[in-house]
Amino acid sequence: MLIAEYFPGLEVRRGRSFSAGFPFVMLCITIIFLAGAFVLALADYRRSEALMQQQLRHFAELLSQSLESSLSVASVKMGGLLDDFSYMPFEFRGNIDGIYGKQLRDTVINIEQIDSLLFIDDEGTVIWATTEPLVGINLSDRSYFQDAIGLPRGAFTVGKPIVSRGTGRRLTPIAWPITGWSGDVRGVIASSLGENYFQELLSLQDFDGDMSVRILAADGSTAFSAGPEAPNSPSSSITARRSLDNLGLDVQISLSRSSALQSYWQRTIAFAIVAAVLFLTVLISAVWSRMQSVRLAASLDRSEIDRIKIETAKREFDAIFENVGDGLVVFDDAGALRRSNRAARRYLGAEDDEIAVTRIRDLLPPLNDMPPGNELYKVKLPVRSLEDAHKTIQCRVMKLTIYETAIAYCVLEDMSAEERLAETRMSFITSVNHELRTPLTSLSGALDLLRDRFDYEIPPGAKKLVNMASRNADRLLVLVNDILTLQAIDHQQLSIHREPIRVSDALSEALTTNAGYGLAHDVHLVATSLPESDDPFLFLDRVRLQQILANLISNAIKYSPSGSEVLIGAHVRADDVRFFVSDKGPGVPAKAIHRIFERFGEPIHSRDVQAGGTGLGLAITRELVSRQGGKICFDSFAKADGVQDSGTTFFVTFQRHDKMELKTA
Repeated sequence: MLIAEYFPGLEVRRGRSFSAGFPFVMLCITIIFLAGAFVLALADYRRSEALMQQQLRHFAELLSQSLESSLSVASVKMGGLLDDFSYMPFEFRGNIDGIYGKQLRDTVINIEQIDSLLFIDDEGTVIWATTEPLVGINLSDRSYFQDAIGLPRGAFTVGKPIVSRGTGRRLTPIAWPITGWSGDVRGVIASSLGENYFQELLSLQDFDGDMSVRILAADGSTAFSAGPEAPNSPSSSITARRSLDNLGLDVQISLSRSSALQSYWQRTIAFAIVAAVLFLTVLISAVWSRMQSVRLAASLDRSEIDRIKIETAKREFDAIFENVGDGLVVFDDAGALRRSNRAARRYLGAEDDEIAVTRIRDLLPPLNDMPPGNELYKVKLPVRSLEDAHKTIQCRVMKLTIYETAIAYCVLEDMSAEERLAETRMSFITSVNHELRTPLTSLSGALDLLRDRFDYEIPPGAKKLVNMASRNADRLLVLVNDILTLQAIDHQQLSIHREPIRVSDALSEALTTNAGYGLAHDVHLVATSLPESDDPFLFLDRVRLQQILANLISNAIKYSPSGSEVLIGAHVRADDVRFFVSDKGPGVPAKAIHRIFERFGEPIHSRDVQAGGTGLGLAITRELVSRQGGKICFDSFAKADGVQDSGTTFFVTFQRHDKMELKTA
């Protein structure tokens, strides 16, 4: 609920759990975060790809330089042999092995790049070879021979890779022309670059085992390959290429993107985890802060509501305090608190709170001398008019201690009306006692005497009137006695004369006294007997005890159906005695149980069931029981509540006299 719902027109903050804009802001921040993370990841991806491309190009460059320099060194070493052959007469060709065999073999050993050698004449016939089966074979159709014939002195050519028929190994031919000093081509020295040669060159580099290295001839055929096979799709790998135009070779270095970007993915995953944790931390912090702000707003709303309620309650309290009929004065000993209402200022003749507090303090003892709790004082106010001269003001002071400060709360009551009422009541009771009780006693006695002496002489019609007058006189006398009894009880003037009473004697006396009343209503009064061994004493007023039992028995008789029984008796228990009076009357309805002991209470039954009486009997009975330390209660089952077997049982409990003596001892 909002404050505006309690107090229309008041504008306050709306304390909702989440406003409509907050989720949108969080969504925008999340989108920006994801977009930023994606841009950073893409930039890092491209940077990593470019860096790997650069590294592969650098590796290809190094391998190409190694290959060029290695072949250049081999060509320089081959130059001495070529110079010797340039002077060789053609007539010695048949005895080349005898003349130059050792030199040729030493050349193969000294040049690391080659592992075989062929001496081919100008017609393409092998005239000497480290592998003798090749001698005599014509190789004029080989491209490397044809290319070497046309080269100048000191140059060499690399041919297309071939597969050795004997070993199945891939070989790359290399050939140098033998040129005489006159410029005539006298033959070709040929050899081959084996896979071992390229592998040794590759081992000299910092080669990554995930790289795919390929050395290609001019026609695209593979002279050498190492590492895993490169993916066919360009999008699946990163490739760097270096062309050796002077050798007719291409160096191609490839690396799969998964291997090339492995560090990128590791870095990206780590970044994503850290960024996600940080973002979630920020997001949770934002949500938590938002919830805190919402709670704070709601708390402020509640505080505003409480403040307004407090102010409203204060205004209401001030209005009640100011306009209450009794005079109210509140003050402390230090004088910091001074408060009074209109009635108090009127009683004290004060214009403001300070004067009212000063005057009431002059009429009361010092605050420090007052005992805590309620104290009653009668104060005499200054007479300002003839009306005030007849006023009696009662001041009830409650001394409180709040935060270690003594505070006096004074209630001023005009007791003039109550005193006049008390005087009137006392005058009425005195009049009842003297003006009604005495004449009624005389009238009742005279009527009883008239019936006793002249019963047979009185005509039937007159006898009926005499009986009626006697009953009404008795009823008025009972009412007057009840009123006087209540007056004595209220003014603490009821005299109680205790004496030991045996329970059986009390029951027997009650039975004898009330049996005639029962017979007059056609109701049989029955008393339960007590065993002689269990007949204890009670320490009570005998007259008041009989009055208690008589009130209960007379009520039971009045409400019992004709021809029924009223049962009286007592239950003797360990510490007390419980008298009971039980009838089979209509019972007490549940709705009337709480007012059964009220004075002059409303009838609890319908007109055809309700019995006549003063309405004071049970009230007097309860007071008489209480004044003698007893307890009274009852159980009832009423026809009005739908019970077939109705009836009421009253219980009166008193402490045993012998147990009292034991406890006192």
